Amino acid sequence: MSRTKNIEKEIIKAIIQGEFSAGSQMETERELAIIYQVGRPAIREILQRLNYGGWLTLRKGQPAIVNDYWHDGNITTIIDIVQHFDHIPDTFVLYFLELRIALTPQYVKKAVMLNHPKVVSILSQVDELIDCKEQFALYDWKMQKELARLSKNPIFSLTLNSFEPVYVKMAMKYFSLSFCRKASLNYYKKLMEVALKGDYQQAEELAHSMMRKSYALWDRHISTEKNRMRI
Repeated sequence: MSRTKNIEKEIIKAIIQGEFSAGSQMETERELAIIYQVGRPAIREILQRLNYGGWLTLRKGQPAIVNDYWHDGNITTIIDIVQHFDHIPDTFVLYFLELRIALTPQYVKKAVMLNHPKVVSILSQVDELIDCKEQFALYDWKMQKELARLSKNPIFSLTLNSFEPVYVKMAMKYFSLSFCRKASLNYYKKLMEVALKGDYQQAEELAHSMMRKSYALWDRHISTEKNRMRI
């Protein structure tokens, strides 16, 4: 990783950990260059990337302001959060699973409605799926992207593509649990059955039920881990 990327990572972690509070001023470019022992052009480049990612607001001739990233951030902020953690926090996976409750049933419904034979073709590949987190994560990402594409609504594809750098990383964490793999495998097979019939309404209901179940499974896992740590 380059020096500028390391500095960017350090600043993001400092913001997440509250060392730079929302609404506070960063040091000047000159001061940051001294602190991190790099030139001002490098600092300027880092600040511009953090501005684009929703972490900072740049002001001409003045120090940058630290944003409340949960309210002022964007898709890039989410990706930065996951990429800059050595271990993805369980709560971030939960937030993404909650997003899928609203998103996934819609493109599953449209994909089955418009092209159920291709949906069946994708889902038929589950018979070759090896029971490990890597295989499940890669297959699920491939399947979600293809279902979004088959929905013919480009917004679904664009939204998923925004998560491409982190989707598999989060999915591998989720699928590290055997009961999550089992639940998803059962879902894939049931979805193939309704897709064979071209029943898009049942496909939507099934997807919605599974997305809620995925959220509940992971939420229960988080609670169990917290209780275990207290003992």
